[in-house]
Amino acid sequence: MTRRDLLTFPWLSPLALRGAQTAAPKRLVCIGLDLSMRPEQFFPVGEWPDYQLSPLLQPLARWRQQLTVFSHLDHPGVSGGHYGVHAFLSGVRREQGSGFADGCVSIDQLADEQVGKQTRFSSLCLGVGGGDNISWTRSGIAVPKLEDPSATFDLLFRPPTQGVTEARRSRLAENQSILALLQPQAKRLGPQLDRWDREKLDEFITALRDFERTTEASAAWLDKPLPKTAGDRPVWSPSGCMDKVRATFEAMALALQADATRIISFNIGTGLPVTKIPGVSRSYHDLSHSGQDPDKLRQLHLIELALVGELDRFLGTLAERKDIGGGTLLDHTTVIFGSGMGNASSHSNLDLPVLVAGGGFRHGRHLFFPKQGRKQTPLCNLYVSLLQKMGIERDRFGSSNGNLNEFLA
Repeated sequence: MTRRDLLTFPWLSPLALRGAQTAAPKRLVCIGLDLSMRPEQFFPVGEWPDYQLSPLLQPLARWRQQLTVFSHLDHPGVSGGHYGVHAFLSGVRREQGSGFADGCVSIDQLADEQVGKQTRFSSLCLGVGGGDNISWTRSGIAVPKLEDPSATFDLLFRPPTQGVTEARRSRLAENQSILALLQPQAKRLGPQLDRWDREKLDEFITALRDFERTTEASAAWLDKPLPKTAGDRPVWSPSGCMDKVRATFEAMALALQADATRIISFNIGTGLPVTKIPGVSRSYHDLSHSGQDPDKLRQLHLIELALVGELDRFLGTLAERKDIGGGTLLDHTTVIFGSGMGNASSHSNLDLPVLVAGGGFRHGRHLFFPKQGRKQTPLCNLYVSLLQKMGIERDRFGSSNGNLNEFLA
């Protein structure tokens, strides 16, 4: 292990640094595209193991044995075109949450609940290009996205001033006082309400619990030193379309390597400034509604290839960086790449483009799950398997009716 490696693992014990085999943590990265990928360009031809990489997957050819592509998975009951995109990581539209045991919580935030306390930042929610929210708490609150990769780096690695620390301490104390006041009052109010009001009160109490959990976690880490990194602060040029996407991926890799967090969501929105790509002259959203116009399709293909190229670069970064206990970051990081939109041109939320890379699964395949009459394999079945791989014992999530363990184990 080099000095650079040591700088990124300040939390290792002296025993681990002397060479003891310390198990690497499990990590989860969820990347969502608001405008999907053209289905005819994304999905491979043929099934495993001898499937042909599609045009949009060609940039990922070197990862063929470390990724799995899924066809014909989606979220039963989720529709609405652009409005259904926010259910990508949950399988549940926000207004449907009351009908599910876990509400509309997204997979990253459920993992946050279970293992987030192990790191200073229980999860990170990042974005570029505005767009939808794909990370949701159990109480149905959208997690705000950080859209400045340099600011993300500062949050992770630049120690705050004493004044900022004391201001945070004061806010946390105030939050705890508010919680102490509101929780018993909410419980006393319940028996006096009708059914509809009790449901709303239950949502409020769930939100209070979310708030209490994050407040306690923040307080526990307040006086502990920030993790260290040998990496550079990401910078980008406004003249390059993919520069900000790349800088965000760089910040994500540094966060994972330093164990500042183990759970990240990254949403790529419709406001991506794609006209900086050579050969592209129209907006991303406009091009996604191609109407089969040949020039629009050509320009859209350039954008989607560029995005897949940045995913390739990110996977390469994870594969280059050694992890504790042997292996690389990619070996122990499950990366989901996909969308809650199946076809942006037709506003379809069916047959969602999804691939999973890394994480130690049995990869190298294209898995095909066609509908059989009314029988459908929900995308949430995959999410159950991903959660179990992280050590989170779940047999249900969202609209799941099983898991995909037999394909991935």
